[in-house]
Amino acid sequence: MSLWSRHLIKLLVANLFVVSCMFFHNAVTTLYVVSIGGTAAYAGVMLTCFTISALVMRIVSGQLLDKQGRRKIILFGLVVYAAATASLTIPFLPYLPVARALQAIGYSTITTGLSVAVADVSPIPKMGEGLGYYILTNNIATALGPVIALWIYSLAQNYAVVYYASIALLAIAFIIMLFCRYETDRDFFDRKQSYELAVLGERAIRAEQQLEEKQSFISSFLEKKALPSTLCSIFIYLGHGAIVAYIVLFANSISIEKASLFFMLQAAVTIVARLAFAKLSDRYHPLFSILPGAMILALGYFMLMKAPERHILFYIGGAALGMGSGIANPALNAEAVRYVPQKRRGAASATFFMSNDIGIGTGGLLWGTILDRSGFRPVFLGCSICIFISIALSIFFFAGRKKAAA
Repeated sequence: MSLWSRHLIKLLVANLFVVSCMFFHNAVTTLYVVSIGGTAAYAGVMLTCFTISALVMRIVSGQLLDKQGRRKIILFGLVVYAAATASLTIPFLPYLPVARALQAIGYSTITTGLSVAVADVSPIPKMGEGLGYYILTNNIATALGPVIALWIYSLAQNYAVVYYASIALLAIAFIIMLFCRYETDRDFFDRKQSYELAVLGERAIRAEQQLEEKQSFISSFLEKKALPSTLCSIFIYLGHGAIVAYIVLFANSISIEKASLFFMLQAAVTIVARLAFAKLSDRYHPLFSILPGAMILALGYFMLMKAPERHILFYIGGAALGMGSGIANPALNAEAVRYVPQKRRGAASATFFMSNDIGIGTGGLLWGTILDRSGFRPVFLGCSICIFISIALSIFFFAGRKKAAA
């Protein structure tokens, strides 16, 4: 059975549009806030509101996705996200953090739901590949979203036009999801189950038909089987928090003018890595993907430590970070949901994607404190240490796990 189906294609296109909107907003929101009398620090407060709301909503949305169905909750998230984005055009500073919090509710609901849906339509032996393509659309949006947003602003000279353009993309995603009725496609799931049985034997069926354990209040929102991947991923995203928050400042401090090239290289190499290694975690033991990817990430941070002496290492470091994340992250994502029954994949995906919010949110605060006291070198050293902690945890959790496909 081929991984590619009309359902997967619709989900990936919808995700590309949704994540592109997020990077539209990231590119112009701080500029917009300053243009109406705010400060960069106030924009930082808005980002904090976004991060906290996204983290809380991921926990809630996981249970909603499992109980109410994927498509219905994704459509709800799209409406909330579009409405919140429209309200951002109201130039009233005290309200804008509320708008960003509402955006986070919509965005985290949509992206958690789409990741679960991609896992649903991907055969278990090819789940790592399917989720790799899902994250690939994130990277394409990361590379293109800011460029398109700034281009639109350069033409219109109006930040509201950028927000309206992103609402148009959300409307397209809404229409796509209206016609993505994979949950009722019994013929598709019968063929998928037959393929899984042929490749994996009874293991796949047992995973789907296992008795539901009595759940505590916490376990009804979180999936314990996803916690190992989540914990490993938190330490990877702790390092990424330094890149998101401070890499442009670092470039300015060492007199590098073209910091945007760092992001372009990072995104391009991530895309290449995910295309080249998409099937690795499905065909071999998960550590065959996680460990090399993490080691390349650590190498990238070491290169950034040396970048003040040789500026070319700034760009090589960005490429290494893109390569490492392109190999390691899809494998961890796949391990979080691969052996979870379909009725618990919403909770599992929500649990895993909390690592993004926790890691980047905590990392921004942690590295900022270290940066103020000691400079950039200890920051990148600390990022490397986080990666080695993730490696140790990965070996501890996954060394005894069998390879994905038997």
